[in-house]
Amino acid sequence: MRKLSLIVITSTSLLYTACESNPDLSESQFEHHATIPGGCNGQDFNEKSASLEYSDTIILSRTEDTLNVFVGINYICCAPFTTSVEVENDSLLLEITDTCTNPYESCYCRCTCYYTFDFQFVNYQNREYSFQVVLDDPRESKPEIIFTGKVNPLP
Repeated sequence: MRKLSLIVITSTSLLYTACESNPDLSESQFEHHATIPGGCNGQDFNEKSASLEYSDTIILSRTEDTLNVFVGINYICCAPFTTSVEVENDSLLLEITDTCTNPYESCYCRCTCYYTFDFQFVNYQNREYSFQVVLDDPRESKPEIIFTGKVNPLP
C-alpha cells in the first residue's frame, strides 16, 4: 500500500510541474480585444434626421502591438447590430449582423445611415493576415462579403 501512495503522489506532482512550466501558455496571443460601435449605432431617430452618406469604408491601422480594422457602412436607419470575430491562424473573419427579427415591420426607420465598427486586436505580430468582412442582412438570403484584403507586415 505504501508503494502505491508514493507512486500516486509522484505522478501527481509531475503533472502539476508539467502544467506550470508550459512555455506556450505564457506567450501573448494575437486576439480580438474589442469592437467599438460608432456612427449611427445606438442612436434614437425619433427626432433626428438621417446622417450624411459616406462611401463604405475600411481603414487598417497599427499602433505598437494593436491592429485596428475600422469598417464604415451605409445601411438602413435604426438597425440593431451585433458583431463577431474569428481569428484562425493567419485569417480574420469579421462579421456584422443585423439582428432585426422582423425586418419588414419592426426595426427600421425610413432613412439611410452610416454605421461604424472599430475592430481592435491586441498582441499584433508583424506578419501578414488575410481578412474578410461579412454583412449578415436578414432581408437577404445569405451573408454578403463586403470587404476582403490583407494586412501587410511593416517593413
